[in-house]
Amino acid sequence: MKIGIVGRAHVGKTTVFNALAHSNAEIGGYTSRKQINLSTVNVPDERLERLAEVFQPKKITPATIDYVDVAGTSRTLTHPNTELDAEILGELRTVDALAHVVRLFENAAVPHVDGSVDGIRDIEAVELEFVFADLQVIESRLGRLSKQLQNQKSPVLQSELRLLEQCQQTLENGKPLRTLSLAANEEKLIRGYGFLTQKPLLLICNIDETQLDKADEMLKRLAKYEAQPQTSIIVLAAQLEMEIAQLDAPDAEAFMAEMGLNQSALELFIQASYRLLGLLTFFTTNPTETRAWTLREGQTAVDAAGRIHTDFAKAFIRSETIHWADLVACGSYPQARSKGLLRAEGKTYQVQEGDVLLILANPTS
Repeated sequence: MKIGIVGRAHVGKTTVFNALAHSNAEIGGYTSRKQINLSTVNVPDERLERLAEVFQPKKITPATIDYVDVAGTSRTLTHPNTELDAEILGELRTVDALAHVVRLFENAAVPHVDGSVDGIRDIEAVELEFVFADLQVIESRLGRLSKQLQNQKSPVLQSELRLLEQCQQTLENGKPLRTLSLAANEEKLIRGYGFLTQKPLLLICNIDETQLDKADEMLKRLAKYEAQPQTSIIVLAAQLEMEIAQLDAPDAEAFMAEMGLNQSALELFIQASYRLLGLLTFFTTNPTETRAWTLREGQTAVDAAGRIHTDFAKAFIRSETIHWADLVACGSYPQARSKGLLRAEGKTYQVQEGDVLLILANPTS
Protein backbone atom coordinates (compact mmCIF):
# COMPACT_ATOMS: atom_id res chain seq x y z
CA MET A 1 0.00 0.00 0.00
CA LYS A 2 1.32 3.42 -0.97
CA ILE A 3 -0.16 6.62 0.43
CA GLY A 4 0.59 10.17 -0.68
CA ILE A 5 0.58 12.88 2.00
CA VAL A 6 -0.70 16.13 0.47
CA GLY A 7 -2.01 19.51 1.53
CA ARG A 8 -1.28 23.19 1.40
CA ALA A 9 1.97 24.74 2.55
CA HIS A 10 2.59 25.02 6.32
CA VAL A 11 -0.21 22.68 7.39
CA GLY A 12 2.00 19.99 8.98
CA LYS A 13 2.39 17.41 6.21
CA THR A 14 6.01 16.58 7.01
CA THR A 15 5.20 16.60 10.73
CA VAL A 16 2.56 13.93 10.02
CA PHE A 17 5.08 12.07 7.86
CA ASN A 18 7.63 12.08 10.69
CA ALA A 19 5.02 10.90 13.19
CA LEU A 20 4.01 7.99 10.97
CA ALA A 21 7.46 7.03 9.71
CA HIS A 22 9.36 7.74 12.98
CA SER A 23 11.68 9.83 10.84
CA ASN A 24 13.37 13.22 11.10
CA ALA A 25 12.64 14.80 7.73
CA GLU A 26 13.25 18.54 7.77
CA ILE A 27 10.13 20.52 8.66
CA GLY A 28 9.32 23.41 6.34
CA GLY A 29 12.74 23.19 4.74
CA TYR A 30 12.04 22.19 1.18
CA THR A 31 14.81 23.60 -0.97
CA SER A 32 12.75 22.81 -4.03
CA ARG A 33 9.05 22.31 -4.67
CA LYS A 34 10.13 19.06 -6.34
CA GLN A 35 11.52 17.57 -3.12
CA ILE A 36 9.80 14.36 -2.01
CA ASN A 37 10.16 12.41 1.26
CA LEU A 38 9.73 8.64 1.03
CA SER A 39 9.53 6.04 3.77
CA THR A 40 8.46 2.41 4.12
CA VAL A 41 6.88 1.64 7.49
CA ASN A 42 6.19 -1.75 9.08
CA VAL A 43 2.57 -2.28 10.09
CA PRO A 44 2.56 -3.17 13.80
CA ASP A 45 0.54 -6.33 14.38
CA GLU A 46 0.41 -8.26 17.65
CA ARG A 47 -1.06 -11.27 15.83
CA LEU A 48 2.11 -11.64 13.78
CA GLU A 49 4.18 -11.65 16.97
CA ARG A 50 1.93 -14.26 18.59
CA LEU A 51 2.23 -16.57 15.59
CA ALA A 52 5.99 -16.13 15.57
CA GLU A 53 6.15 -17.13 19.25
CA VAL A 54 4.54 -20.45 18.34
CA PHE A 55 6.49 -21.26 15.18
CA GLN A 56 9.85 -19.65 16.07
CA PRO A 57 10.59 -18.81 12.40
CA LYS A 58 13.96 -17.72 11.10
CA LYS A 59 12.33 -14.60 9.70
CA ILE A 60 9.37 -12.37 10.63
CA THR A 61 8.00 -10.16 7.84
CA PRO A 62 5.30 -7.59 8.63
CA ALA A 63 3.06 -5.90 6.10
CA THR A 64 4.32 -2.47 5.05
CA ILE A 65 3.02 0.92 3.98
CA ASP A 66 4.93 3.32 1.74
CA TYR A 67 4.47 7.00 2.59
CA VAL A 68 5.14 9.78 0.09
CA ASP A 69 5.35 13.33 1.45
CA VAL A 70 5.38 16.04 -1.21
CA ALA A 71 5.80 19.81 -1.13
CA GLY A 72 2.60 21.69 -0.37
CA THR A 73 0.24 22.98 -2.99
CA SER A 74 0.97 26.67 -3.40
CA ARG A 75 -2.22 27.92 -5.02
CA THR A 76 -3.29 30.79 -2.74
CA LEU A 77 -5.78 33.62 -2.76
CA THR A 78 -3.05 35.96 -4.00
CA HIS A 79 -1.52 33.44 -6.47
CA PRO A 80 -4.52 31.44 -7.79
CA ASN A 81 -2.78 30.19 -10.94
CA THR A 82 0.16 28.43 -9.28
CA GLU A 83 0.20 24.68 -10.04
CA LEU A 84 1.90 21.62 -8.62
CA ASP A 85 5.09 20.48 -10.28
CA ALA A 86 4.63 17.75 -12.93
CA GLU A 87 7.12 15.47 -11.14
CA ILE A 88 5.08 15.64 -7.94
CA LEU A 89 1.84 15.01 -9.81
CA GLY A 90 3.46 11.99 -11.47
CA GLU A 91 4.50 10.60 -8.09
CA LEU A 92 1.02 11.10 -6.64
CA ARG A 93 -0.61 9.30 -9.55
CA THR A 94 1.14 6.09 -8.44
CA VAL A 95 -0.28 6.04 -4.89
CA ASP A 96 -3.24 3.95 -3.71
CA ALA A 97 -4.78 6.73 -1.62
CA LEU A 98 -4.28 10.36 -0.66
CA ALA A 99 -3.89 11.58 2.91
CA HIS A 100 -4.79 15.27 2.88
CA VAL A 101 -3.47 17.11 5.93
CA VAL A 102 -5.88 19.90 6.89
CA ARG A 103 -4.61 22.58 9.27
CA LEU A 104 -6.93 23.35 12.17
CA PHE A 105 -4.33 24.70 14.60
CA GLU A 106 -3.35 28.32 15.17
CA ASN A 107 0.33 29.28 15.34
CA ALA A 108 1.41 32.89 14.91
CA ALA A 109 5.00 31.73 14.31
CA VAL A 110 3.84 29.74 11.26
CA PRO A 111 1.27 31.93 9.49
CA HIS A 112 -1.19 30.32 7.11
CA VAL A 113 -0.50 31.06 3.44
CA ASP A 114 -3.90 32.75 3.16
CA GLY A 115 -3.58 34.61 6.44
CA SER A 116 -6.20 32.63 8.38
CA VAL A 117 -7.01 29.05 9.34
CA ASP A 118 -10.02 27.66 7.45
CA GLY A 119 -10.15 23.88 7.01
CA ILE A 120 -13.05 23.81 4.55
CA ARG A 121 -11.41 26.44 2.33
CA ASP A 122 -8.17 24.42 2.28
CA ILE A 123 -9.92 21.13 1.49
CA GLU A 124 -11.69 22.72 -1.45
CA ALA A 125 -8.52 24.48 -2.66
CA VAL A 126 -6.52 21.27 -2.85
CA GLU A 127 -9.43 19.36 -4.39
CA LEU A 128 -9.75 22.07 -7.05
CA GLU A 129 -6.05 21.81 -7.85
CA PHE A 130 -6.41 18.06 -8.36
CA VAL A 131 -9.55 18.60 -10.47
CA PHE A 132 -7.54 20.88 -12.78
CA ALA A 133 -4.72 18.33 -12.97
CA ASP A 134 -7.13 15.53 -13.93
CA LEU A 135 -8.90 17.72 -16.47
CA GLN A 136 -5.59 18.44 -18.21
CA VAL A 137 -4.94 14.71 -18.57
CA ILE A 138 -8.45 14.05 -19.86
CA GLU A 139 -8.45 16.92 -22.35
CA SER A 140 -5.09 15.83 -23.73
CA ARG A 141 -6.23 12.22 -24.11
CA LEU A 142 -9.57 13.18 -25.68
CA GLY A 143 -7.72 15.14 -28.36
CA ARG A 144 -5.60 12.10 -29.25
CA LEU A 145 -8.59 9.74 -29.13
CA SER A 146 -10.58 11.90 -31.53
CA LYS A 147 -7.76 11.73 -34.08
CA GLN A 148 -7.38 7.96 -33.66
CA LEU A 149 -11.10 7.37 -34.13
CA GLN A 150 -11.04 9.25 -37.42
CA ASN A 151 -8.81 6.49 -38.79
CA GLN A 152 -10.18 3.44 -36.95
CA LYS A 153 -13.57 2.63 -35.47
CA SER A 154 -12.35 0.76 -32.43
CA PRO A 155 -15.10 -0.20 -29.92
CA VAL A 156 -12.55 -0.09 -27.12
CA LEU A 157 -11.42 3.43 -28.02
CA GLN A 158 -15.04 4.54 -28.38
CA SER A 159 -15.82 3.19 -24.90
CA GLU A 160 -12.80 5.01 -23.51
CA LEU A 161 -13.89 8.23 -25.23
CA ARG A 162 -17.40 8.06 -23.76
CA LEU A 163 -16.07 7.28 -20.29
CA LEU A 164 -13.53 10.10 -20.37
CA GLU A 165 -16.23 12.53 -21.52
CA GLN A 166 -18.29 11.43 -18.50
CA CYS A 167 -15.28 12.02 -16.26
CA GLN A 168 -14.71 15.42 -17.83
CA GLN A 169 -18.31 16.46 -17.20
CA THR A 170 -18.09 15.30 -13.58
CA LEU A 171 -14.95 17.35 -12.98
CA GLU A 172 -16.33 20.42 -14.74
CA ASN A 173 -19.30 20.20 -12.39
CA GLY A 174 -16.84 20.53 -9.51
CA LYS A 175 -17.10 16.93 -8.32
CA PRO A 176 -14.18 14.52 -7.79
CA LEU A 177 -14.11 11.32 -9.81
CA ARG A 178 -14.42 9.22 -6.65
CA THR A 179 -18.10 10.25 -6.66
CA LEU A 180 -18.62 8.30 -9.90
CA SER A 181 -20.01 4.79 -9.66
CA LEU A 182 -18.04 2.79 -12.22
CA ALA A 183 -18.40 -0.80 -13.36
CA ALA A 184 -15.35 -3.07 -13.05
CA ASN A 185 -14.61 -2.86 -16.78
CA GLU A 186 -14.85 0.95 -16.69
CA GLU A 187 -12.56 1.10 -13.69
CA LYS A 188 -10.02 -1.02 -15.55
CA LEU A 189 -10.31 1.17 -18.65
CA ILE A 190 -9.09 4.32 -16.89
CA ARG A 191 -6.96 2.82 -14.12
CA GLY A 192 -3.74 3.65 -15.89
CA TYR A 193 -4.36 7.39 -15.74
CA GLY A 194 -4.04 7.48 -11.95
CA PHE A 195 -6.62 10.26 -11.64
CA LEU A 196 -6.01 12.10 -8.37
CA THR A 197 -9.66 12.87 -7.64
CA GLN A 198 -10.54 9.19 -8.10
CA LYS A 199 -8.22 8.02 -5.33
CA PRO A 200 -9.65 7.25 -1.89
CA LEU A 201 -9.19 10.26 0.39
CA LEU A 202 -8.24 10.34 4.06
CA LEU A 203 -8.59 13.81 5.57
CA ILE A 204 -6.20 14.31 8.50
CA CYS A 205 -7.33 17.16 10.73
CA ASN A 206 -4.11 18.49 12.24
CA ILE A 207 -4.71 20.08 15.64
CA ASP A 208 -2.45 21.03 18.53
CA GLU A 209 -2.50 19.32 21.91
CA THR A 210 -4.63 22.05 23.48
CA GLN A 211 -7.46 21.07 21.10
CA LEU A 212 -7.51 17.35 21.92
CA ASP A 213 -10.69 17.65 23.99
CA LYS A 214 -12.42 19.30 21.00
CA ALA A 215 -11.58 16.55 18.47
CA ASP A 216 -15.18 15.29 18.17
CA GLU A 217 -16.46 18.82 17.69
CA MET A 218 -13.96 19.40 14.89
CA LEU A 219 -14.95 16.17 13.17
CA LYS A 220 -18.58 17.32 13.13
CA ARG A 221 -17.58 20.49 11.24
CA LEU A 222 -16.24 18.36 8.40
CA ALA A 223 -18.88 15.62 8.55
CA LYS A 224 -20.16 16.48 5.08
CA TYR A 225 -16.90 15.24 3.57
CA GLU A 226 -17.03 11.88 5.34
CA ALA A 227 -20.45 11.36 3.77
CA GLN A 228 -18.81 11.44 0.34
CA PRO A 229 -17.77 8.18 -1.36
CA GLN A 230 -14.33 6.76 -0.48
CA THR A 231 -13.61 9.51 2.05
CA SER A 232 -12.69 9.24 5.74
CA ILE A 233 -11.58 11.69 8.43
CA ILE A 234 -9.30 11.35 11.45
CA VAL A 235 -7.93 13.89 13.92
CA LEU A 236 -4.25 14.02 14.91
CA ALA A 237 -2.14 16.34 17.00
CA ALA A 238 0.76 15.89 14.60
CA GLN A 239 3.39 17.85 16.52
CA LEU A 240 2.64 15.90 19.69
CA GLU A 241 2.58 12.60 17.78
CA MET A 242 5.93 13.38 16.16
CA GLU A 243 7.45 13.97 19.57
CA ILE A 244 6.00 10.68 20.85
CA ALA A 245 7.40 8.85 17.80
CA GLN A 246 10.93 9.89 18.80
CA LEU A 247 10.64 8.23 22.25
CA ASP A 248 11.54 4.70 23.24
CA ALA A 249 8.52 2.37 23.49
CA PRO A 250 8.15 2.45 27.32
CA ASP A 251 8.46 6.24 27.44
CA ALA A 252 6.06 6.63 24.52
CA GLU A 253 3.44 4.44 26.25
CA ALA A 254 3.76 6.41 29.48
CA PHE A 255 3.50 9.75 27.67
CA MET A 256 0.47 8.62 25.67
CA ALA A 257 -1.26 7.49 28.86
CA GLU A 258 -0.51 10.85 30.47
CA MET A 259 -2.01 12.67 27.47
CA GLY A 260 -5.05 10.38 27.34
CA LEU A 261 -4.16 8.92 23.93
CA ASN A 262 -5.37 5.35 23.40
CA GLN A 263 -3.34 4.60 20.28
CA SER A 264 -0.46 6.04 18.31
CA ALA A 265 -0.83 8.10 15.15
CA LEU A 266 0.49 5.15 13.15
CA GLU A 267 -2.10 2.75 14.57
CA LEU A 268 -4.95 5.22 14.03
CA PHE A 269 -3.76 6.03 10.52
CA ILE A 270 -3.36 2.37 9.52
CA GLN A 271 -6.80 1.40 10.79
CA ALA A 272 -8.40 4.29 8.92
CA SER A 273 -6.41 3.52 5.75
CA TYR A 274 -7.35 -0.16 5.77
CA ARG A 275 -11.03 0.66 6.22
CA LEU A 276 -10.92 3.29 3.50
CA LEU A 277 -9.22 0.99 0.99
CA GLY A 278 -11.19 -2.10 1.99
CA LEU A 279 -8.07 -4.04 2.98
CA LEU A 280 -7.55 -7.00 5.28
CA THR A 281 -4.56 -8.92 6.63
CA PHE A 282 -3.89 -12.63 6.25
CA PHE A 283 -0.88 -14.62 7.40
CA THR A 284 1.41 -17.42 6.36
CA THR A 285 3.59 -19.13 8.93
CA ASN A 286 6.12 -21.96 9.06
CA PRO A 287 9.57 -22.55 10.60
CA THR A 288 11.17 -20.51 7.82
CA GLU A 289 9.02 -17.36 7.88
CA THR A 290 5.98 -15.86 9.57
CA ARG A 291 4.55 -13.15 7.36
CA ALA A 292 1.64 -10.72 7.17
CA TRP A 293 0.07 -10.01 3.79
CA THR A 294 -2.41 -7.39 2.60
CA LEU A 295 -5.42 -8.26 0.46
CA ARG A 296 -8.58 -6.48 -0.61
CA GLU A 297 -11.85 -7.51 1.01
CA GLY A 298 -13.73 -9.96 -1.20
CA GLN A 299 -10.63 -11.40 -2.83
CA THR A 300 -10.25 -15.16 -2.87
CA ALA A 301 -7.77 -17.81 -1.80
CA VAL A 302 -6.41 -17.81 -5.36
CA ASP A 303 -5.78 -14.06 -5.12
CA ALA A 304 -3.98 -14.65 -1.83
CA ALA A 305 -1.91 -17.41 -3.42
CA GLY A 306 -0.95 -14.98 -6.18
CA ARG A 307 0.18 -12.42 -3.62
CA ILE A 308 2.55 -15.01 -2.18
CA HIS A 309 3.84 -16.15 -5.58
CA THR A 310 2.33 -15.92 -9.05
CA ASP A 311 3.05 -19.61 -9.67
CA PHE A 312 0.94 -20.56 -6.65
CA ALA A 313 -2.11 -18.91 -8.23
CA LYS A 314 -1.58 -20.72 -11.52
CA ALA A 315 -1.09 -24.12 -9.84
CA PHE A 316 -3.59 -23.62 -7.01
CA ILE A 317 -5.21 -26.78 -5.64
CA ARG A 318 -6.67 -25.63 -2.34
CA SER A 319 -5.92 -23.63 0.78
CA GLU A 320 -5.85 -25.03 4.28
CA THR A 321 -7.24 -22.19 6.37
CA ILE A 322 -7.55 -21.38 10.06
CA HIS A 323 -8.09 -18.26 12.14
CA TRP A 324 -4.82 -17.05 13.64
CA ALA A 325 -6.09 -17.27 17.25
CA ASP A 326 -7.15 -20.89 16.77
CA LEU A 327 -3.74 -21.80 15.36
CA VAL A 328 -1.98 -20.11 18.27
CA ALA A 329 -4.22 -21.97 20.73
CA CYS A 330 -3.51 -25.32 19.02
CA GLY A 331 0.22 -24.69 18.78
CA SER A 332 0.76 -26.45 15.45
CA TYR A 333 -0.88 -27.40 12.16
CA PRO A 334 -1.17 -31.13 13.10
CA GLN A 335 -2.97 -30.25 16.33
CA ALA A 336 -5.30 -27.88 14.50
CA ARG A 337 -5.99 -30.55 11.88
CA SER A 338 -6.75 -33.18 14.52
CA LYS A 339 -9.30 -30.84 16.12
CA GLY A 340 -10.98 -30.12 12.79
CA LEU A 341 -10.04 -26.44 12.86
CA LEU A 342 -7.90 -26.48 9.71
CA ARG A 343 -10.39 -26.16 6.87
CA ALA A 344 -9.90 -27.07 3.21
CA GLU A 345 -11.01 -24.11 1.06
CA GLY A 346 -11.24 -23.93 -2.73
CA LYS A 347 -10.68 -21.25 -5.35
CA THR A 348 -13.82 -19.25 -4.57
CA TYR A 349 -13.23 -18.94 -0.84
CA GLN A 350 -13.16 -15.27 0.20
CA VAL A 351 -10.27 -14.67 2.56
CA GLN A 352 -11.26 -13.26 5.96
CA GLU A 353 -9.44 -10.87 8.28
CA GLY A 354 -6.93 -12.81 10.41
CA ASP A 355 -6.90 -15.98 8.31
CA VAL A 356 -3.76 -18.08 8.23
CA LEU A 357 -3.39 -19.78 4.84
CA LEU A 358 -1.40 -22.86 3.91
CA ILE A 359 -1.44 -22.95 0.09
CA LEU A 360 -1.31 -26.28 -1.69
CA ALA A 361 -0.25 -26.03 -5.33
CA ASN A 362 0.52 -28.54 -8.08
CA PRO A 363 4.33 -28.66 -8.47
CA THR A 364 4.06 -29.99 -12.05
CA SER A 365 1.95 -27.09 -13.39
